[in-house]
Amino acid sequence: MRIEVEHSETLSVNYEVQGNGLDVVLVHGLGLSSMKTWINQVPELSKHFRVHTYDVRGFGATNNPSNKFSVQQHAYDLYALLTKLKLEKVVLVGFSMGGWIAQQFVLDHPEMVRALVLSCTTSGLRPEGAKKFVERSDKVDANGTAPLAEEQIKNTFAPESFEKSPELINFYRDCFLDANQNNPKSYAAMFRALTVPQWTSQLGRIQCPTLVVCGDDDKGITRGNTATDAAEILHRGIAHSKLVVIEKGGHYAHLERPEEWNAMATKFINEATT
Repeated sequence: MRIEVEHSETLSVNYEVQGNGLDVVLVHGLGLSSMKTWINQVPELSKHFRVHTYDVRGFGATNNPSNKFSVQQHAYDLYALLTKLKLEKVVLVGFSMGGWIAQQFVLDHPEMVRALVLSCTTSGLRPEGAKKFVERSDKVDANGTAPLAEEQIKNTFAPESFEKSPELINFYRDCFLDANQNNPKSYAAMFRALTVPQWTSQLGRIQCPTLVVCGDDDKGITRGNTATDAAEILHRGIAHSKLVVIEKGGHYAHLERPEEWNAMATKFINEATT
């Protein structure tokens, strides 16, 4: 469905809700740049919770009237969306870029977050990672996403996924190359924007129950120096957080290992909110 969200401008948000119970909001990443990234989560999580998904500004079927791209802007948009929906307190789940947005949101509005799940994300890129993000942005601006697709796929998924889940690889490729979902100019602009936030020194301000998740075979730039580097920094910085490393999981561990990811998230949310 489409929701018109009014704040500094009118944002037409592509949004869906399924299930009943505790409100859980899922925020997608960049690459598979729409709520489609949660295809393996919504059917299962909605058996237990009321699950809200949406396309962030400039991606999927959500517009971007002022052509603004920043993590802070996405956090503003999320606040406006939750206010429109009259959701005062939610469980917030962010994957990759969505994890950036979730961190900004919980730092801005801690009273609205009952519990937090940060999956395959970071509290800030290392300098060498930021440099690679800018280089990727420049390449996409010049030539579009197609020349980067196979390298992106190779670095995104664990080797086992190529053997056992070729349909997942094809699904990702199709979405990555679909300019309606993953507009190259939007993709490039957001990659530059992701080089700005640095929250490591502020992680101690996050007081809600938090689950940090990563895949042990994540090869993406977001991970830091090793597959678990960024996740360990988040875990150390957020008091009383829980860290789970998913075996044979790449950057999209929630898509590659959905049964494990869903069971882990459901258990955490139930324990954190009772």
